Amino acid sequence: MRTGEEQFREWYNRKSRLPLAVNGHSFVFENDTTIRVDGGRFIYEEAHQLARMLNSRNPFAQINANITIWERNGVLRLMVLALIAIILVAVIALTRR
Repeated sequence: MRTGEEQFREWYNRKSRLPLAVNGHSFVFENDTTIRVDGGRFIYEEAHQLARMLNSRNPFAQINANITIWERNGVLRLMVLALIAIILVAVIALTRR
């Protein structure tokens, strides 16, 4: 059975235009130097490290990979803005009592 790292290397070396799925994330070639992971742009070394972290048994490595992907594709920014909005609404509601 091949590891996720071996699958990633084979996929990259074949320059496949088909996406590679790694634990619910989609790796797609954009050009020779850029790989898109769920819409965020990564260079080969970064994408390779993400694939390794996503296939890791260590839950902290998987969480770190997810946060990195979210940061690159803009989801993390939206999550932070939503959290700020929720806190702001809560503070306003508490001060009006």
